[in-house]
Amino acid sequence: MNIYLMRHFKVDFEWEKTYTSTEFKLACNKYDSSKIIRQNVEFNHRDIQIYISELTRSESTYIALGINIYAYKTGLINEVPIAPFSETNLKLPTPLWKVMGRLQWFLNIKRQPEIRRHTLNRIHVLMNRIEEEKKDILIIGHGFYFSQLKRILKKRGYSGNGKSYYKNGEIVKFHKANG
Repeated sequence: MNIYLMRHFKVDFEWEKTYTSTEFKLACNKYDSSKIIRQNVEFNHRDIQIYISELTRSESTYIALGINIYAYKTGLINEVPIAPFSETNLKLPTPLWKVMGRLQWFLNIKRQPEIRRHTLNRIHVLMNRIEEEKKDILIIGHGFYFSQLKRILKKRGYSGNGKSYYKNGEIVKFHKANG
């Protein structure tokens, strides 16, 4: 059984260098609603099931691929949302907002819209569904989500590229023998 992970195409959005907490939240919302920049990617598998997230950039990537296979849209694949780690009018560097938000997520601090325990739970629900079907799968999803999914794939006996960062439009294959 093969599972292909494809990170959505690059989003047509430029992050500012600094934000207040309110500005960071607005920027995250704008990123989520921005269009993608189309890329040339070939994926020639026809006997496959496709799963996409509910976020626009995942669906737009699927449409841009021109694959004439039905895609199952599910929130189980949505990117892990991020919120400001604190309320402040101070302009802080964008990387600080992102790192501290992910640290709160990792520590299961409920200031974040979703905590680590909930993310891992929805990944297990998705994997249970996929493994019951026993078909090759293409998942068009998101970078941080994939960094968590690949850990669970490894724990479930899949082999594949376990790198921590996937480029936009990149397709990575995981395989499980007898699965």
